[in-house]
Amino acid sequence: DKYGADAVRFGIMIASPAGNDLLFDEAALEQGRNFNNKLWNALKLVKGWALRQAQGDSAQAAEHGPQLAIHSSTTFAIEWFANRLSEARTEVDTLMSQFRLSEALKTIYSLIWDDFCSWYLEWVKPGFEQPIASGAYTKTLDFFTGLVQLLHPFMPFITEELYHLLADRKDDLCVKQFQPAAPVSSAITQKGNLLKESITAIRDARNKAQLKPKEEIALHIQAAAESDYQSITGILAKQVNAKSIAFTTDAVAKTLAVVAGKDKFYIESEQAVNTGNQKEELMKELEYLRGFLVSVEKKLGNERFVQNAKPEVVELEQKKKSDALAKVKVIEDSLASL
Repeated sequence: DKYGADAVRFGIMIASPAGNDLLFDEAALEQGRNFNNKLWNALKLVKGWALRQAQGDSAQAAEHGPQLAIHSSTTFAIEWFANRLSEARTEVDTLMSQFRLSEALKTIYSLIWDDFCSWYLEWVKPGFEQPIASGAYTKTLDFFTGLVQLLHPFMPFITEELYHLLADRKDDLCVKQFQPAAPVSSAITQKGNLLKESITAIRDARNKAQLKPKEEIALHIQAAAESDYQSITGILAKQVNAKSIAFTTDAVAKTLAVVAGKDKFYIESEQAVNTGNQKEELMKELEYLRGFLVSVEKKLGNERFVQNAKPEVVELEQKKKSDALAKVKVIEDSLASL
């Protein structure tokens, strides 16, 4: 009566790994209720695009033809989420077959809350009072439908309702057959991870430098491979409010330097920026990485580990070492330029 059936089902199952006793806690039910709210808010947001999409198509048809074209950055967002959905479907199929229901629900929860709501919807969201392309809107509805079907065994009531609110349908979700997962592209997964990491690092740096979100910046990227950013610069610019993005091979003077992975970003702003916080954060990260390197090198220096571990495990540790060394170099260069 207090939380609703779906919230209770969610709370019980997400906190119940197979074989373990459960100490009941209403906090899990609150998490389920919050998840219900998240789903409704996502529906409200997406359906709110419908009128603008129709108006945009009408205006576009009057001037250029019947379809509002999908922007190239939106194309990547669609490809990325289709790929994530396939990854999650494959993972959930495996977990369900092993009766690991709690882990399956956690996978779906993260896919909806983080990947769909926090990232995908932000990437495809049209600008203020701008229309969304028909193709992007249709794909978003398709993705939402796929998500509620994945979630349906765990939260049957809200998902059935969402299924019919997303489109006028004559069938029901409870008898709808699952489609097999499509092949997964590791290249798209990696590019999506790069985009998320870059956005997070730049937003964090802006915040620490007290640059307001509304203040436009010019972004300079010093990348190990510029090709990694092909097809994602449009989303990156929109998400960090950059009026321009350029690539550079050298440090850019009078800018705020940010490290993300092996790449560096230089934030240029008309407003004065505070680099004191940035220096402190870089020193902390450098200290952590040096400690991490010591532990990895110790493991790789252990002959017993190298001889007995599987080759792929040793290879992974070697990659961790090379990645950490590259990042240490980038951070040291950034500190030198401050």
